Amino acid sequence: MFELNLIKDKAKARQRRRVIFLSVVSIVFLAGLLGIFVGSLFWRETIRLKSVNEDIARKQGEIDKLNAELEIREPAARKRRNGLIEAWEEDASVRQDRPFFNPILSDMAEHHPASAEFWYNDITISTSGSRGPANTEDPYAPAKDLMGSRGLEASGYIEIEASDIVTESELNQVAKQMDGMLRLVGEPKFNLEISGEAPQSGDTEASRYVPFNMRAAQTTFRPDQQAP
Repeated sequence: MFELNLIKDKAKARQRRRVIFLSVVSIVFLAGLLGIFVGSLFWRETIRLKSVNEDIARKQGEIDKLNAELEIREPAARKRRNGLIEAWEEDASVRQDRPFFNPILSDMAEHHPASAEFWYNDITISTSGSRGPANTEDPYAPAKDLMGSRGLEASGYIEIEASDIVTESELNQVAKQMDGMLRLVGEPKFNLEISGEAPQSGDTEASRYVPFNMRAAQTTFRPDQQAP
């Protein structure tokens, strides 16, 4: 009976040792698995952080490169921008202060007498202006008398189809219709050079072509007078 109890005690002791061994092995195994999981997470975060740092370094390099290019190009771009602004302001100032002669040419091309054909052989626009005293405070200020006195002289031939009186009356009506010329050089005056002599060649058609000249009254450009 004693021996049987001894055998049972030894068996229970071996069983307890097995349980303890299995428990320790299980704990170690689980700890190893947990360590592997935590290590994989740490490694993945390390790789991700390294990749982010590389991206940051690459972006910073690109930014530094752009800043270097900007330091080179920005002064040139600023200079070009200021030049364009100055050119625009100068152009706007000239367009505002100096009247165009385009309306004069448009009037001469559009307005004709109803019963006669005529054309211009020569057109002369004369101007005489002054910049004012040289000791002004602002030498670049626009002159009040920028264009000064202006005049227009033109000459050509007219083919008279009606009487001389009718043609002269139509030319006076044409002169009153030239609004652009009235604003810039004054009202034009037409003058027919009619000699009254018959052509010696006997050709009646030659007497219908008469030279004429046109002169516009001179005027002075005022500061409140805007260009059309």
